[in-house]
Amino acid sequence: MQNKWIRLVRGCLVIRLGGDYMERFFNMCRMHDIDLWDIKRENDICMCEAYASDFLKMHPLLKKTGTKASVVKKRGLPFYFPFIKKRIIFFAGVFICLTMLNYVTDYVWAIEYVGNLQVSDDELSDFLEQESIHYGMKKSSINCEDKEKKLRETFQNVTWTSIYFEGTKLYIEIKENEKSEPVSAETKGTDIVANEAGTITSIVTRNGVPKVKAGDAVEKGQILVGGGVPVYDESQSIIDYQIYDADADIYIRTPVTYQFAVKSSYPVINYTNNNVKMAFAEVCGYHIDGMFLYDLWKGTGEHLYETITEKHQVVLLDNIYLPVYYGKINRKEYYIKYLTYTEDEMKLILSDNFEKFISGLQEKGIQIVEKNVKMVQNRSGMELYGDLLVIKPTGETAEITTNHIDEE
Repeated sequence: MQNKWIRLVRGCLVIRLGGDYMERFFNMCRMHDIDLWDIKRENDICMCEAYASDFLKMHPLLKKTGTKASVVKKRGLPFYFPFIKKRIIFFAGVFICLTMLNYVTDYVWAIEYVGNLQVSDDELSDFLEQESIHYGMKKSSINCEDKEKKLRETFQNVTWTSIYFEGTKLYIEIKENEKSEPVSAETKGTDIVANEAGTITSIVTRNGVPKVKAGDAVEKGQILVGGGVPVYDESQSIIDYQIYDADADIYIRTPVTYQFAVKSSYPVINYTNNNVKMAFAEVCGYHIDGMFLYDLWKGTGEHLYETITEKHQVVLLDNIYLPVYYGKINRKEYYIKYLTYTEDEMKLILSDNFEKFISGLQEKGIQIVEKNVKMVQNRSGMELYGDLLVIKPTGETAEITTNHIDEE
């Protein structure tokens, strides 16, 4: 067994010998410490094996004895080294790639949210940021069970959570409570207060005590309907209050101002034919492309460019996301030219914007009672000023305070 490994390491040759003095050749090999084994004779031909390093020592002996030798087969590691040497870059590349792949798979390179409808992706991203979970961190540093518990504590409408890995991708899967939480029976009650100052045009109270009537002038924040309903005794004295959430339809007549300006000059973007398309790569946050060299070669000067980037992440076996991106950059050169509006064009723009503002108010159920509009031209362009008198719904809820009840 030992000789077998030695022969594998040193390398050996299967040799075919021919000649009239092969016995003399064998004797001379023994005298010069040249090992030969597996000697087989067939007629005038002799087959044997020898170490590759000894084959060079045989040449003088072969010449002296007139023996001819030819190599039939080569065995052992020394004969594989030239093959490996020629492809050393390939094997080194494979080794480096496997090492890097083994390294990067220990980290998180992609995050996906599953099942969230009420909770937005931004809210979940903020939660992960607070918990110091981010791209490029080690998977082993994330305690999934602990983060699941904190996620449920942070979002009350989340009833079930699961945080797990698939390859280098972190999944945040949640289930939300479809039923809204019931309103607490121990409510403090609410008043309805005015959103703005004006004159009440109508008030229809469904719940609570009205504090104003049609025609009354009110200030912003003034209570319109109180949620505290007084309870009287036989002498018509207030002995207590029943607390409710005030509910009413209230309309108010109030002024609204509008202002919009348009400049006489405006920019127009014009694209040139100088478009550049180039591939790029991004590895671990390092961006690689030839745009910088292109700019040095061509010279960009003061030119303006619009850049459109198409980016893809490298994924292996559907789940192993790597910190490697590739894509295309499409850069379009443009210049800005300033044009000037005519007076009629500025008036048309101002009128269109004012009509859109009026349409927006009417869509909200706001009635336009009166409007005064004027356009003023100045050095920079033209402005439109509008004073409107409108009738609109008013009232916002505010929690009942002890002071409000005491004042009653």
